[in-house]
Amino acid sequence: MSVATHALKAGEVARVSGPARIEVVDGEILLVGNIYGRGSNLVVHELRSYSLKALVETTLRVSLGSGGFFGVVDPSTEVIDDWLRVAEVISEDFNLVRKLKVVVVGPPESGKTTLTAFIANYLRGRGLNCCIIEGDVGQEDLATPATIALAVVDKPFIWQRELSFSEFRFVGCISPRNCSSRIIASTVDLVNQALFRGCDAVIVNTDGWVSGRDGVSYKLELIRWVKPTHLVVLDSNLSDLMVKVFREMIKIIRAKPPIQPRIRSREERQRLRSEAYKKYFMNSSVKTLRASKVGLIGMSPLNCVEIPASKLAEMFPELSSIATHIIRACRDEKELALLIKSPPHIGLLETLRNEIYLKYSIKLFVSSVEDLVRCLVGVVGDNMNEVAAGIIEDVRFEEDDILIKLRTPHEGLIKGLISSNIRLDEEYREVRRGE
Repeated sequence: MSVATHALKAGEVARVSGPARIEVVDGEILLVGNIYGRGSNLVVHELRSYSLKALVETTLRVSLGSGGFFGVVDPSTEVIDDWLRVAEVISEDFNLVRKLKVVVVGPPESGKTTLTAFIANYLRGRGLNCCIIEGDVGQEDLATPATIALAVVDKPFIWQRELSFSEFRFVGCISPRNCSSRIIASTVDLVNQALFRGCDAVIVNTDGWVSGRDGVSYKLELIRWVKPTHLVVLDSNLSDLMVKVFREMIKIIRAKPPIQPRIRSREERQRLRSEAYKKYFMNSSVKTLRASKVGLIGMSPLNCVEIPASKLAEMFPELSSIATHIIRACRDEKELALLIKSPPHIGLLETLRNEIYLKYSIKLFVSSVEDLVRCLVGVVGDNMNEVAAGIIEDVRFEEDDILIKLRTPHEGLIKGLISSNIRLDEEYREVRRGE
């Protein structure tokens, strides 16, 4: 690790990329919307990059790890002054609306997370009670991926992972394409919770799905239901569209995106999610639940009306080749769901699906016990409140019940589980269901 001292003139702007540690030896800097003075120590993660501005003559001691960077840059190439303008506009409007609801939107890697933190820090510095809602299920820097989380901003921070969330909603996916309605419902619910808690300002960070008809429609629906006082847009074309759609209904503020953002690879994003899972389950323990005592939401065929084996054979003789592997079976008018001991050959499974659909017009869905193990689930407590996330460690079938071993940090009563399409290996890396 290299260590160097840097003297900045008042008004100079520098760029720092992690891994890095910054000590303010003398003076003051503006970083992510907050002012840091003498004695402040700041840590920059290796996958994060920020611009900072010296407010007076300032001396910094900067320690850089492998791949880290620090250097004075042309202020015109950075966004810190523009983002300060955005935060000032929102702050001035507080006297008019009294309750601020700010939604930040933009394409991937456009600076949404950092701008959200910038606005929250700035408003907190002006004496407002601020809350942040992390609405990017594939990133989720407050709780765990596959959730929407709420945090009260009770201290200065440069990355949301430095905050502690107060509550979250489990949506069960890491791509908004698969669960947009749940993301919208969860975000609106948490915005209302933040206002109920007495927050003067609620800043909502969103995911980067803004391309194509579906992505734009999803964002428009999210905005329509949140009903923000301010919409901050990190893209000129998207900003023009929002102005045309919402006209005078919302105050729309265009913000500049970073000219050279820190682009994270798919592998780096996966690594960040893995780190988030590990952190969340660090102090967890395993509990044994009985399926007869807890609600199982979306976990068919564990929570369905079972078809006896003899009746199943009569109804669908085509299943005779896998009959000895079937543990449970359920059906309705259009679907047949099977839980089996282990996955059959893919070719055989496709043949059975085709035969049953052609003969009965019924879709066949097959899952194995292996598919359930290491699945991420939401944990429901009293009053249908989502109190934690969990990982199914094992599923065992008794004669009249199902035993579920669940790893979770939650110590209280568990009244239900919510399914997801996410499965984690022993190192908390995401794998596809069935792998």
